[in-house]
Amino acid sequence: MFTRKTILSIAAVPVIAVVYVVVMGSTGACATCADLLSWATAGGSDATATTVANPEPATTVAPAGMFTVPLVDLEGRTTTLAAHAGRPMLIEVWATWCGPCRKVRSIIKEHEAALSEVATLVGVSVDQGGPAAVTRYLEKSPGPDMLEYMVTPEFRAAIKPLDTQNTIPKLVYVGPDGRIANLSHGVNSPAFMTALLRNLGRTKPTAAPDEAG
Repeated sequence: MFTRKTILSIAAVPVIAVVYVVVMGSTGACATCADLLSWATAGGSDATATTVANPEPATTVAPAGMFTVPLVDLEGRTTTLAAHAGRPMLIEVWATWCGPCRKVRSIIKEHEAALSEVATLVGVSVDQGGPAAVTRYLEKSPGPDMLEYMVTPEFRAAIKPLDTQNTIPKLVYVGPDGRIANLSHGVNSPAFMTALLRNLGRTKPTAAPDEAG
């Protein structure tokens, strides 16, 4: 005969499992959990086909976080991603000579429609040859339709707290408020990328702190 303590322990197992999936899936720490969370929040249907009817008006917030980090475009001009604030962003840190980087780019290109539907796609090159080297490479080997930039010291500093490996490719997942939600090294599956970016898109941007005070 089961004791009351044993019954309560058994009953707690599903609750713990649900909490684990929600936490690990929303942070991107577990790709399977992210897929399950995306599937559940989409009502059990194919998450890639989910649309939102009559969405709420976007909240206007001051660009923050990654949206204010200086980058250099392929024309050699310093700029930021402020124009894309309020939407999730996927940043690939790559180089033209990096084989795994080209693998990531091929995945992004193959699933470009689904990814660009939920996020702004950005490439940040660490090529020492500068914008000219990247431009020559892209002319010969066109990649996915991404915003292309060169790395800056400010960008390196912005991702450093989560950048535990001095390797590329890196994939940086940015929320609509400009905060880095996840940074992963190597190749991610398209299902993981899409699910995590879609979940980030469901979060409401938070207003930037009042810097005048």
